[in-house]
Amino acid sequence: MNTPNNKSISSPLGSPSSARTIDQDSASRMLLTIIATACFLAAVVVISGLLGFGTNISLQFASGWLVFLSAVLLTWPHLSVNKRGVIALLILASLIARWSYSWLIAPPREAMIGILIVLLYTPVLIVITTLMFSGKAVFIGILVGAALGTISFFGTSREVLAPLYLNDWRIAPLILCVYALFAWLLKRWVNERYALELSAQREQQLTLESNTDQLTGLANRRACDARFQQLDAGPRKYAIIMLDLDHFKQVNDTHGHNEGDRVLRRVVSLLIGKLRPNDFIARWGGEEFLVILESISSTDAKAVSDALCQSIEDGTANDTIPITVSVGLALSANGQTAMATLKSADDALYTAKTAGRNRVRIAFQSEKEPSLA
Repeated sequence: MNTPNNKSISSPLGSPSSARTIDQDSASRMLLTIIATACFLAAVVVISGLLGFGTNISLQFASGWLVFLSAVLLTWPHLSVNKRGVIALLILASLIARWSYSWLIAPPREAMIGILIVLLYTPVLIVITTLMFSGKAVFIGILVGAALGTISFFGTSREVLAPLYLNDWRIAPLILCVYALFAWLLKRWVNERYALELSAQREQQLTLESNTDQLTGLANRRACDARFQQLDAGPRKYAIIMLDLDHFKQVNDTHGHNEGDRVLRRVVSLLIGKLRPNDFIARWGGEEFLVILESISSTDAKAVSDALCQSIEDGTANDTIPITVSVGLALSANGQTAMATLKSADDALYTAKTAGRNRVRIAFQSEKEPSLA
């Protein structure tokens, strides 16, 4: 049941992991930044190539990147998270293709440029894919590391790369181990974050359950004590309303406790319908309910009390078991604790009971009735 007073009540454990969603959103933003940057650099290379600088193969690679990345940027707002993850994998595949060309085919100058590009972009892409596909992070890292390592192993046999000191076979296992370890560490970090969030969710759920009345879904007496401490922490103006169902014992004795529970839930739904989203409502105990109204004038507090009383009478008039409530209203005063205000509301409730029930009574302080505006 949704209540106007306690927003945490409507946040159950087991909802989709917010940390995972945040990670995917962060990865999407990172990927967009990488794509925009790469698109800009590709445009610079294309322009410089058209002006006669660089090599033809660089111009061709840059032109291909520019077309592909421009298409991604144009369709980006319409891409789902999963499709953005696929884009990240495609870019990784493109980097592996560039790595293959650099090691196996390209002349030394182009080879060094291509290797540097891949070494700079690949770690960032692995971070992005880890955040998007946390369950497959290690697999992706090992696969990328194996691909780069295997390609570089065959590339070290090229004599033309000797002047660049790239003809050492140890480069291949080093690349494989580094990328596999990098992906594993990222995966472990992500899993630890998710475990911490799950622990926090469980703690929140336990706190929620300890502060919630199981029958009605409202805040319970323990939650009321916490709210009273908040009210006493600083100068606040508020009103406390105590409500008690009239002759409720007869309902339980005549119709049974199951029917009595149904009546309580029915009353709660009617009360909530008359309160503001920020008003606090709790089951004080048995058939008693407590409402705290903040930032409200004394006139409006009385009007709310009357509306609550009338809504129960009108709302249950055609039910199998018609119900009325007695209401006590107390207004906070300077220097008065919340418990003292509650005592005044309870005294007013007793007055309403003795005066004939199904009515509202206000507890007046000895001083001038305070304004709650």
